[in-house]
Amino acid sequence: MPSTSGMKPGGFYDSHSDTQGAAIDAFLPWLVEAIGELPIPPTGGPPLTLLDLGSSQGKNAIRAMRGLAEAIRRRTESPAWVLFSDLPTNDFNRLFANLFPHGPGSTPALGEGVFAAAVAGSAYGLIVPPASLHVATSFNMIGWLDALPHARLPRYLLATGPSARGDRSAVTDEEREPFRRQAASDLRRFYRARAGELVPDGKLLIQVFGRDEANDRSASDGIYDVLSAALLDLVDDGTLPAEVYEDLIFPLYFRTTRELVEPIESEPDLASAFRVDRAETVETPVPFNAELERDGGHGEWARRFTGFLRAFTEPVVAAAIPTNLAAEEILASLYRRVETRLEEDPDRYEFRFISVGALLTRLG
Repeated sequence: MPSTSGMKPGGFYDSHSDTQGAAIDAFLPWLVEAIGELPIPPTGGPPLTLLDLGSSQGKNAIRAMRGLAEAIRRRTESPAWVLFSDLPTNDFNRLFANLFPHGPGSTPALGEGVFAAAVAGSAYGLIVPPASLHVATSFNMIGWLDALPHARLPRYLLATGPSARGDRSAVTDEEREPFRRQAASDLRRFYRARAGELVPDGKLLIQVFGRDEANDRSASDGIYDVLSAALLDLVDDGTLPAEVYEDLIFPLYFRTTRELVEPIESEPDLASAFRVDRAETVETPVPFNAELERDGGHGEWARRFTGFLRAFTEPVVAAAIPTNLAAEEILASLYRRVETRLEEDPDRYEFRFISVGALLTRLG
């Protein structure tokens, strides 16, 4: 069973995902430049096919795929498929609304001659038939674990650990190890699935939140520190049982670039299936941080930071709240507390979006 049901639905994630979009923009040019190397199917043959994995509600995914479709149009006028994929629990209604912003029957957001479809499934297995795919992309997705290992993190929310050490928050190397193994296994399965789907010379672009090993920074810093502190506030005032915090684990792993490409270098079948064309660690811009630096207003920064955080953390927290408690009231209280903490002490919860990415070519 997947470890998460998806992002906060109803368009909330779309409305609070500009930061993720900025990260995509930093890596997408790698693939746009590589479109010139793609094998173009002959006229009358099967259409050129693109697959985006982890499309969520579609705002960022559609914009990225439109950019790729425009690059492909410079090489061929033949029809193309763009497939958007996510878990069956994803808000696909919102995705389709974004694909057809002017209503059913209107020209899709991707343009004429580019056909869109949605496919539900796990990116850690096959999504499309073997050797049917020319381009695959994955943005801000493969850091989510396919399943939680049988392990506990009673003093923090995720295996990366807090950025500011304290008596109440800590993760040991021993506690972290099962999550590292799970993440490594997930990544091998992800690569093997894409190796099965891609045609020779097909391209795979991956971008995901991660860790900068050289500078000891992680995209988890700040975000989960403030969420952890706010949850502990609710434990202290009796709103939540302590067991909720102790049992709550976010199914996330923040990889380094080295970890991202390691399976391609160490697994013989993957080494023969892929060539790593490019791999980097990049700190990508955070729109609400830029506003803070420009305007100096902590209140608006705290509000936007909270919305960004809530969009992908609320479903996980909500699933952990016991059914005998008033979940909606608790969630509202939690994110009010997050916003208050951010406004009162912005330096303590500094957030910097560290992304890792790789562009791979499927070998023949």
